[in-house]
Amino acid sequence: MNKLLTMLTACAFAATMQAPAFAADAAKQDAKAHKEMAEGDYKAAKAKAEGDEKAAKEACKKLTGADESACKKNADAAADTAKKQAKADYEKAKADAKAMK
Repeated sequence: MNKLLTMLTACAFAATMQAPAFAADAAKQDAKAHKEMAEGDYKAAKAKAEGDEKAAKEACKKLTGADESACKKNADAAADTAKKQAKADYEKAKADAKAMK
């Protein structure tokens, strides 16, 4: 009986000593997954901005002269703003992922 209690105590102690290692591994995996998801979101947002820009410029072709030029500049500006926001969001997510480690 004494051997059994000693063995159970030793096993319980060993399990509690390994728990922080499992938690650290889980945190690293979460950070990696968070970073990968952020990268995917960034690529999707960038592609959406480029698609929206292309569609807007296509609509601008219906206009002429200064109106067409202004329309294209607005499309460019909107795309640049969307891309910059996507990049900022990505950089923040990468920093958050790094802080999770």
